[in-house]
Amino acid sequence: MIEDFIKRIINLIQNKDYDNALIEIENFPNNKNPILLYYLAFIKNKLDRKEESLEILHTLIKNNPNFIEAYLLSSNINEDLKKYDVSKNILELLIEKNPNNWKANYNLGRLYQLHLKNKKKALKCYKKALESNQNNNDIWNAIGILQRDLNHYEDAIKIFTDITKKFPENYKNFIQLARMQLSTGLIDMAEESIMKAMELSKNNQKAMNLLGSCYLKQSRLDEAEDIFKKIINFNLKNSEEEISYRSLLITKVYKNDYDQTSLSEVINEYINKFGNLEKKNTKIKFKNNKKKKIGFVSADFRTHSINNVIHSLFINKDKKKFEFYCYYSNNFEDNVTNWYKKISDSWKNIYNLSDKKVSDLIISDNIDILIFIGGYTEKNRFLLANYRSAPKQVSLHPITSSNIKELDYWITDNNLNPPDMEEKVSEKLIRIKSLFNFSEPKDKFLPKIKESPMKKNNFISFSSFNNPAKISLESLNLWQKVLNNFKDSKLYLKYFNFLNNKKIQDRLLDFFEKKKINHKRIIFINEDNEEHFFECYNNIDIALDTFPYSGATTTYGAICMGVPVITLTGKNYISRQSASVLASVGLSEWIVKDKNKYIQTLEKLANLRIISKLRHNLREQIKNSHICSNTNFYKNFESSIGQIIKD
Repeated sequence: MIEDFIKRIINLIQNKDYDNALIEIENFPNNKNPILLYYLAFIKNKLDRKEESLEILHTLIKNNPNFIEAYLLSSNINEDLKKYDVSKNILELLIEKNPNNWKANYNLGRLYQLHLKNKKKALKCYKKALESNQNNNDIWNAIGILQRDLNHYEDAIKIFTDITKKFPENYKNFIQLARMQLSTGLIDMAEESIMKAMELSKNNQKAMNLLGSCYLKQSRLDEAEDIFKKIINFNLKNSEEEISYRSLLITKVYKNDYDQTSLSEVINEYINKFGNLEKKNTKIKFKNNKKKKIGFVSADFRTHSINNVIHSLFINKDKKKFEFYCYYSNNFEDNVTNWYKKISDSWKNIYNLSDKKVSDLIISDNIDILIFIGGYTEKNRFLLANYRSAPKQVSLHPITSSNIKELDYWITDNNLNPPDMEEKVSEKLIRIKSLFNFSEPKDKFLPKIKESPMKKNNFISFSSFNNPAKISLESLNLWQKVLNNFKDSKLYLKYFNFLNNKKIQDRLLDFFEKKKINHKRIIFINEDNEEHFFECYNNIDIALDTFPYSGATTTYGAICMGVPVITLTGKNYISRQSASVLASVGLSEWIVKDKNKYIQTLEKLANLRIISKLRHNLREQIKNSHICSNTNFYKNFESSIGQIIKD
C-alpha cells in the first residue's frame, strides 16, 4: 500500500502539484515513514516553507543517520538560505562518512565555486566527484567551466573535447566546446563544433547566435547579419533573441560607415520588444544627498579596455563630494573586479535580476546620476535606461546613440562628436577635453624603440593589430590602395592568435590577390605573447587603422612604440575613436576626414624624416599629453557631472 502511495506522491511532485502532494501526505495514516518524511520536507521546501523543511530533516537525520538524500536536501536548503558554512559542514560530514559520495563532492564543489569563491577547491571537489561517477555530464561540464575560469585554457578545451566524445548526442556540449574554442582563437574548430550542435538541434538559437559570433570574428559580416536576422524573425522574444539584436547592431557598426537614421529601425524594434516590459517608474527628483551618489552600470568591471578610461575616476574621486555605486551586469569576476569591489562605496551584482528589479534597487539607493557604460554591447544593460531609475541618466562610451528618451546625456568629446557633425543623437551631448585616458607608457614595461625599419628595408612596413572583426571590406579597399601606391610595401597583421585561423587568412589573401597584390606582401604574425606583441612594432613603420570601426586601445599601443597610426573618420562616433586618441597626443595630421585624401595624406607623411622623428620623440610626447593625466581627466569628468546636475 505505502509503495503505491509513494508512487502517487512522486507523480504529483513530477507534475509540480506540490499543494495536493502536501495534503495527501499530511492525511496519510502512516506519515511518519522516513521516505514520506523526506518527501514532506522536499515539498515544503518547494512551497518556500524552508524552516519547516529543515526541522523535519533534522529529526529524520537524527533517527536515520544513514539517510544520505536527507543530508543532501538539508545542505541545499541551507545554501538557499545563504547559510553557506552550515551547508558546507553537512557535505563535509557526508564525505567523511564516504569519500566517494559523488553527489556530496559535486555539491561541495558548486558551493565553493558559487558562494565561497574558492575555484581551486571547487575544482578539486569536482574532480573527486568525477572519480566516482564518470558518466555524469554535469560534473564534466563543471570541471571544464572552472578550468576556463582559472585560465587553464588547454585543460578546458581538452575537457570539453572529451565531453563531446563521451556524450556525442548532447548538443549543449558542442556549444560549450565552441565557446571555449572561439574565446581562444580556434575559430575553424569552433565553427565545426557549432555545426555539429546544429545538426543535433536544428534552429537552436544558442548555436545560431554562436555561429553568428563566429562569422563576426572572421569579419564575415554579411553571413553574421543573416544569422542574427533569422533568429530575430523567429520572434520568440527570449534572451537569445535579445542577444541577436545586440549582435546585429554590432555587426552593422563593423560593416558600414552608417548614420544614426539607418540604425534607428533596428534599435527601436529592439526597445519596443525588450525595453521596459513593466510599468515605467514615475519621475524622480534629486534627494539632496549630502554627497552626490553616482551609479555606474556596466558588464565590464573586469579585464577590459574600458578600464583604461574609468579606473582613474575611482582613483581620483573626491570623497567629500561623491559616492560611487557599481552595478555589475556580468557573472564573470577577476582581479580587476575585486579591485572595483574594494574601491567603490557600494557594489551590487545585477546579472540575474530583471530590469525592473534592478531599477527598484537603484531607486532604493537614492542615486543622483546613473551612468550606463558600453551601450548595447555584450552583457551591458542599456535597456535598463528605459526605466527612470535616477533623476539624470547618462551614456558613456557606447557604440551609438541609444534612441532611449529616458537617457538624458552622453559624455563625449569634440573629436568623437564634433560640434559640426551631421549625426543625429537622442541624448544631449556633454563634451569634455578628451574621453580617453590611459596609463603613462613606462620605459621599464615596454621594449626599447628601435630605428624605423624603412631605413634599412627601402620599403614601408604597414600594420594592423586590430580585432579581425573590424577588418571590413571598406578597410580592405583602403589598404589595397595603400599597398598599390607604395612600392614593395608590406602589411603585417596580428591579433593575439586569432589570425592563425586559416579561413581568415585565406579570405584576406584572396582579396589582395584579386587586387593584384602578391600574397608574400601580407604577413601574419602568429606568436601570441604580450611581450612579443609590443616588440612587433619595432618591425613596423606606420599602422593602418580599421574603418568604420576604428581602434582606441590598439592605436594607443602603437603610438607608445613610436608607430604613428593613420585613421579615416566617418559619419559616426565609433569611426572617430582613434581620431580622439591621436588629437590628444598632438598627431592631428594623421587624421583623415575625406576618403579621397587618404592616400595623398599618407604620401605626405610617410617619409623617413617624419617617421624617424616620431620614433624618437613620440613616447615622451605621450607622457606629457593630457591623455595620460588621470587628475585632469577626473577634473573634466567632475565638471561634466556638475554641468549635468545644474542643467
